[in-house]
Amino acid sequence: MLVENWADFWWSDITGPSVVVSAVVNDLLSNANVVLQVPSDLPWRHSMRSTIQSEFRNRNLLRDIIIEVIDAVDDNPSALEPGKLLLEEFADDSIQRGYREKSKISLQEYICQKDILQNRIVWVKGLSGASSVQWIQFCKGLSPKASEGGLFVLEIHGDAMLQETKKLRVVNYNQYISNYDVQLLNSFILDSQKQLSDVWKRYISTVVAVVCNTDAEVSDALLSTVDLTRVSITEALIQLAESADFERRGQDSSSEHILKYLRSGNSDEIERRIWSAQVQILFPIIELERVNIVSNYQSAIKSALEDEPTSQYGKKLSDPIEVELGTLCYLMTQRKKENLYSLYIPDETDRNRIRFLHECRNRLAHAESCTLEQVTTLLSIY
Repeated sequence: MLVENWADFWWSDITGPSVVVSAVVNDLLSNANVVLQVPSDLPWRHSMRSTIQSEFRNRNLLRDIIIEVIDAVDDNPSALEPGKLLLEEFADDSIQRGYREKSKISLQEYICQKDILQNRIVWVKGLSGASSVQWIQFCKGLSPKASEGGLFVLEIHGDAMLQETKKLRVVNYNQYISNYDVQLLNSFILDSQKQLSDVWKRYISTVVAVVCNTDAEVSDALLSTVDLTRVSITEALIQLAESADFERRGQDSSSEHILKYLRSGNSDEIERRIWSAQVQILFPIIELERVNIVSNYQSAIKSALEDEPTSQYGKKLSDPIEVELGTLCYLMTQRKKENLYSLYIPDETDRNRIRFLHECRNRLAHAESCTLEQVTTLLSIY
């Protein structure tokens, strides 16, 4: 699949992100202001805004609507309250001078009376804390004379409990998007890498998605710049953390971004995420190999169980298919009275593979991830 821009693909074609886009557009088309709650580490924020704006224009019958973007920090160095900032940005000098704070009408009423926001959608980005509260309260006080009287998208960092109204809707990024969306994107990205086997693609797409959580942009960077069959995830993250493109990721105090854990030296969290993904992918592979090995040596294993009564998890074994890798290793080392092994596996490659599979399974069972070398060996037969 040939995709020139994964950022646009993320917001347009991956289920969770595209639902966010549609939710914002639907609310605007129903003449409601939108509080768009996003994480501080939002992936491809510029593409999100452009995708929402494009979809709105495509679906909007009033073609002369203008979408204005205001940065609550950079465009407001004097820290003006919302109404005064809007007057300064969009009203001519005479209208700005015409408002009197001691008059009987509010600033919101004055803005609506003068049609200052007519045919405009004002997108305010960079909001957090007190500034977000100010803008929300301002929007609640607006009553435009018509649907063309002006609408707002308030892009706010973090989650906050907000009471929705008919004219103020909330779209929360975190409610729609999970690492499964990132995993789906990863699958599309890796699809073009023909040198990888399907099982390697499945492994890499899952591990990177779990590690990056919902940051598809960092996930894409890992897949596009690093050969993860040769470089460990942790090493790849270290390289990425030094990139100017991602120097601000994970800087927020409440962030749970993987680069924050990396920079703070929290290797336990990185290890936990890698292990969690490996359990999803490697455990089934190990189990499938165990079943195949048992099937290949079923007669020998059955004889061993009859000659050497063996228990597993407190239960006496009789069916070879129930024999775990640890029990296989045990039977391979035990000798009968004739000094013969209880279970003799004639092929040395198979014996070594059983021991190796047991070691990998043991690591995962004890919440320890497999090394890149072990993963490579495990997946080499595919």
